[in-house]
Amino acid sequence: MEAMPDQLPTQPDQSVIQKQRVEDATDFLSICDRLSTGYDSGYYWEDIQRALRIAAGLEKWPG
Repeated sequence: MEAMPDQLPTQPDQSVIQKQRVEDATDFLSICDRLSTGYDSGYYWEDIQRALRIAAGLEKWPG
């Protein structure tokens, strides 16, 4: 039986995690954009996009 090394799995680099979050948020917004063809004013959709960016940590909450 082989001895297992006492190394813990390496944590992903913080920049890699942040990049994945941005990519995930972008993918989500792209899908939502395809579904949002019924909103002519644009204001409502901009509010949704901003809320999602805040939720994803891409933008600071105003205040």
